[in-house]
Amino acid sequence: MVWLPLDGQVVAKLPARKGNRRWLHETLRVRSPEFEGDRWLLPRSCLTRLVTAAIDRYGFVVLCRDMSRLSRCTRACLEATGAECQCSCLGVHHGQDSDGWFERVGDAMVADLGEYKRTAVGYGPRGSAADAVVYDCELEGERYSVDRAGRRGWSAAARFMCAGCLSARASVWDHCHTHGFVRAPLCNRCNTRHWGG
Repeated sequence: MVWLPLDGQVVAKLPARKGNRRWLHETLRVRSPEFEGDRWLLPRSCLTRLVTAAIDRYGFVVLCRDMSRLSRCTRACLEATGAECQCSCLGVHHGQDSDGWFERVGDAMVADLGEYKRTAVGYGPRGSAADAVVYDCELEGERYSVDRAGRRGWSAAARFMCAGCLSARASVWDHCHTHGFVRAPLCNRCNTRHWGG
């Protein structure tokens, strides 16, 4: 779960896992991630990278946003390429006219907190209407990236069958945490187990 308050740092609650600090540092390029209790405090600038990387690591992410009551949904929201949105659509239309790497997969839940509203929206990998194909090392030698610019020319993982089990559509890009290269597209089940590639 990731929370974007009106002001201040992004708050991320990650499943307890050995290597979370290293993952945040190396994958998101956060120089010094702060850990307070059971939450990570991260700079706002890493929000889109965090959402993309969390979807690649866990298969989905719940993004909570605080939004001012006075904000209005604009063309900027519809064409947004990042995850930061603080307008009146409560994130429902955010990025719908862009070609992003993740899409809304759950309904928005809203809490009225007086001067602002809090929404919670589930995001997952962008799907594909085409039939899944077998991965044939299309990204061999590519460095894993959570930035749009670094993924230019990549197909969505959902275009392929899972390289681990070959029985389900892939949903995430697996990568080597030591060397940083893309290994293959995997389904969520295979991604949570050790897979040597």
